[in-house]
Amino acid sequence: MLKTLKRTVRLESDPLNKWKYHVLREIEEYQRNMVNEMIEVILSEDLPTTRKKLHDRFYNYYKEKYPFLPSRVIEGAYIVAGRIVKSFRRRVKKGLARRDKPEYKRVIITIPNMVNWRFNRVSISVFTHKGWVEIPLRITKQLIRYLYEGWRVSHELKLRLVGRRALVWLTFEKEVDVEVKDGNYVSIDVNENNITVAVFEGFKLKELRRYETGLGKIVINYSIRRKEITKGHSTKDELIKKKLRRLRERERKMDVLRKTVKRITELARDLKTKVIVGKFSSNAKEKMEKDKGSKLRHRIHQWSVVKFVEMLKAQPIEVVEVSESYTSSINPLNGKKLKKSKQVVERIVKVFNPYLMTGTAHEGRGIKVFKITARYLESGKVLLERDCIAALNLVKKVDGRVVVFPSTSPNDLRVTVYDPLRGVPVAELKVIKSKEKLRHG
Repeated sequence: MLKTLKRTVRLESDPLNKWKYHVLREIEEYQRNMVNEMIEVILSEDLPTTRKKLHDRFYNYYKEKYPFLPSRVIEGAYIVAGRIVKSFRRRVKKGLARRDKPEYKRVIITIPNMVNWRFNRVSISVFTHKGWVEIPLRITKQLIRYLYEGWRVSHELKLRLVGRRALVWLTFEKEVDVEVKDGNYVSIDVNENNITVAVFEGFKLKELRRYETGLGKIVINYSIRRKEITKGHSTKDELIKKKLRRLRERERKMDVLRKTVKRITELARDLKTKVIVGKFSSNAKEKMEKDKGSKLRHRIHQWSVVKFVEMLKAQPIEVVEVSESYTSSINPLNGKKLKKSKQVVERIVKVFNPYLMTGTAHEGRGIKVFKITARYLESGKVLLERDCIAALNLVKKVDGRVVVFPSTSPNDLRVTVYDPLRGVPVAELKVIKSKEKLRHG
C-alpha cells in the first residue's frame, strides 16, 4: 500500500529590497480586499464552499475587475475565502461565533499552483503584476534533509510579510510503501498520563507496553505556575507577559508526543503491523468539557489525544480509528460488563527497577523515581487493570480472531512500563490480580 506523507516547512527570507517589498505588499492588499468581499458574498448568497462553485462565481468577475493580476492570485483568494467561511459555519453550529461574519486581517498570500511560482532550492520566484519577484531563502537543516531524502514540493505556496522579510511555508510530499502482515496489530489506548500499547503478532498477544507520558501532570503544574505569576497582576503588564512567554508548556508536551509517536512508529514498522487507535474528535472533547468545573474543563481542553492521533496518522504506517465505547469496561476474556473494584489499588504490583539514573554519577545528578497509578476493575475473582483492557478490546473490535492470552495464564500477564523520552523500561505492572492475594497482602 502506498501512503502519501506531507510535511510543512517554514522558512524565512533574507531582507527584501524596496521594490520587492512594495510589489508583495500590493499583492497582499489586493488579496485582502478580494477575500473580505468574497466572504460577504458567500455568506449573503449562502454559497457552498467547494472550489468549483467558488471559481464559477468569482473568477470571471475579478478577472475583469483586476485584469493585471495573475490568475493564481485570484484563485488563491477564493480558496482562502472558502476555508474561512467553512470554519466560520462550523463555529456558528457550535455556538462559538462572536460576530456576524469573519474578517480577514492577517493576510497570508496564497498561490495554489506552481504555474505562478517556482522553487529552485535556494530561493522562490513569484509571478506578480509587476513581473517575477525572486525571494532568497535562508537555508535550514530541515530543508536540506527534505531536499535530499526524496521529498517533492507540493503545488500550494503560502507567504506572509513580516517587516522587510517574508515568511514562506513550503509543503513537501513523499510516497512510501506501507507493508502490513495479516494478524499483526498494535492497539493504542490514550489516557491523560499514559499511552498503553498492546502488540499482537500472528493474531496472538505478544506484549503489553505502557508509556508514562505524564501530560496530565504537566498541564496541572503549568496551570498552577500561571496562576502564581498572574496573582494580583494584570496580564497586560509587560513583566507578566515576559514571564508567561517563558513558560514552554506546548514545547514540552510536543516533545513527549513526538518521542512517543516515534517509539510506536518504529515498533509498527519493525513488526509490519496495522495500528489501531480510538476515534476521538474535537467535538467529543467539547462534549466532555460541558457541565464540568473550571479545573477539570481545563485539563480536558489541554488533553493532547487529538494531536497525538494526527501525528500518528502522518507517519508511514497504516492507522485505523475505531470507536472507544465500552472498551475500558468490558472483560476481554468473556465480553461481560466490569464494575469498579471496592478495593483501591494505587501502587504498582511489582517494580523490578524503581530507580532510574538520569545521568552518570560523577555529574552529580539525582535519581528519578517513577510513580505509577494502577486502576483496577472487578470481574468475579480477579481485578483487571483498566487502561490495558481498553487496548485489548480495541483490537477485538477490528478483528475477532485475535487471542488475548495465547501462552500465559491471565494471572501471569504483565505490562512493561516505559519512559517515552528514553525508550527504556522502568517498571512492570500486573494486568490481572487475584482478589484473594490482595486481601492477604
